Amino acid sequence: MFLKHYIILKLTLLKREITMSKEHPLIRALWMNAVFSGVSALCLFAAASWLAAQLGLADATPVYIVAALLTVFAIQLAAIVRSRKIRFLEVAGIIGADIAWVVASIVLVAHYYESITTTGLVLIDVVSITVLAFAVLQIRGLRAYRRRHPD
Repeated sequence: MFLKHYIILKLTLLKREITMSKEHPLIRALWMNAVFSGVSALCLFAAASWLAAQLGLADATPVYIVAALLTVFAIQLAAIVRSRKIRFLEVAGIIGADIAWVVASIVLVAHYYESITTTGLVLIDVVSITVLAFAVLQIRGLRAYRRRHPD
């Protein structure tokens, strides 16, 4: 019975919406993630054919698909940051997406290592490390809020 009430309380806290100042570490981390994601999407669109060659792809279609999905992600992040109304469940989803990106990058490099150029490997590594840094900053931002507002 206690466990059931505890889980309900935690889920309620996850769904709760709070407004944060634009200086809050979580808002700053989300903003950096939105900007980086948007710029990355633009770069993917602009250099799709070149990137496809660096990644050992037959054509640029997968690059365009990733660029389109990244554009949607960046727009959603920007909307969250601009509103400064944060739902912990949304932030958990964003962190999950960032971690999934890093894991997918590792799996893809491990599986297609032979067909990816050195430049492609460096680009994948740089982007993955940056995305992992955003996930860590966002987790730290959540922890900072929870330390100041224990519920």
